[in-house]
Amino acid sequence: MDRRDAMKSIAVASAAAALPKFSAAEVGKKSQLKVGLVGCSGRGIGAVSDMLTAAKGAVKIVAIADLFADRNDLAIKAFERYAKKFGKDAIDVPESRRFAGWDAYKQILGEDIDIIIHATPPVFRPLHIREFVNAGKHLFVEKPACVDPVQCREMLEIADLADKKNLTIIPGIQRRFHPGYQEAIKRMQDGQIGEILGAQAYWLNSRFFIQDNGVLRLQNPDPEEMEYQIRNWFIFRWTSGDCYVEQHVHNLDVILWGLGKDPKEVCGIGGRRWDIEFPKYGDRFSHFGVDFDFGEGLHCASYSRRENKSSDIVCERFIGTKGVLETNLDGNRMRILGQKPWKAEGDYPQAMVEEHRVLIDCVLNNKPQNLLREMVKSTRLAIAGRESAYAGRNFKYEWIVSRSKQSWAPREWKFGKKPIDPIPLPGEYRLV
Repeated sequence: MDRRDAMKSIAVASAAAALPKFSAAEVGKKSQLKVGLVGCSGRGIGAVSDMLTAAKGAVKIVAIADLFADRNDLAIKAFERYAKKFGKDAIDVPESRRFAGWDAYKQILGEDIDIIIHATPPVFRPLHIREFVNAGKHLFVEKPACVDPVQCREMLEIADLADKKNLTIIPGIQRRFHPGYQEAIKRMQDGQIGEILGAQAYWLNSRFFIQDNGVLRLQNPDPEEMEYQIRNWFIFRWTSGDCYVEQHVHNLDVILWGLGKDPKEVCGIGGRRWDIEFPKYGDRFSHFGVDFDFGEGLHCASYSRRENKSSDIVCERFIGTKGVLETNLDGNRMRILGQKPWKAEGDYPQAMVEEHRVLIDCVLNNKPQNLLREMVKSTRLAIAGRESAYAGRNFKYEWIVSRSKQSWAPREWKFGKKPIDPIPLPGEYRLV
């Protein structure tokens, strides 16, 4: 990504944010947009709440789909609460529009739907998103974009197809839709902190688990069963991409957004706490540290950790010749220290709601915006850092972009045994 691409990305997000706000009268003329949810996990159910909050009556949830029928049941229980909060016209999901099984994502396309919220485990993204784009659906796509380099290339192809179909795709990289972040990045790129010398990114969390996992809900759990791994997708590498990809992608997205270019080389370290039981608690690492070399002495130091009872730090930092920009979504803490200080002030809309408002605005105003590529590029950066940490080797970034053949999606989607690879051992792990 060059500076021109970076400025275009800012312009896209800012233009979408500036679209006319929809009104109740407008919605009445055009009728409510019909929305389907694919992936009824906690994040999917939460995304529905965020969309209904943003919509102000402009959407109706009409169908749901998940691999597991019991996940649909959890969604319906949540929707009963949402109907009381947002009104009975916000939810209409009868039994006939609740789909389960491996083909549920196809079955939901038989319904009259304008927008799909996609919140499955990340490994399903290319398989499902291609189907939805081919069907002409607008999309909200949760992060990350995928789990491996082969899937990254496929998702970029899908982004091109979405452009040809004039579809809006808003990804779950919500910082791009936060007015405070938008102003902070613009100030930096306008030169307020001078020439950028370096950057830092942190997502340090005090819990190994953060998603809703099924370890304790399964009878006779077997970690080498496909069902176990998908229900507990957050702790397995092939389903989640590892925590460095699944969560730290937020911070890395801000780094790419701010710097406006890809790195030239990657060097990572990482590991897993010795007391995290394997394979019961998956095969992912619990901590990473990665150096991204952007050339001409510009480096980004990136840190990701999920370990119980450790400190929580989530932020980004850019160091310039005239000051330092610090950004933090929690509490809207954005500021510039140095020669031209600045501090974000005022009440900003919640970023996780704002991204849905932008999506609805784009669809209602027939002004398509497709930011899928931005999330793919940020996911790809995270994958590069992960692979360098696994292998204990540095490599040129271009290798991940165009030459790595790593592909984690199974050849056949079915329940049954799925052997677990050993936890990566730096120095022994093989890059492919």
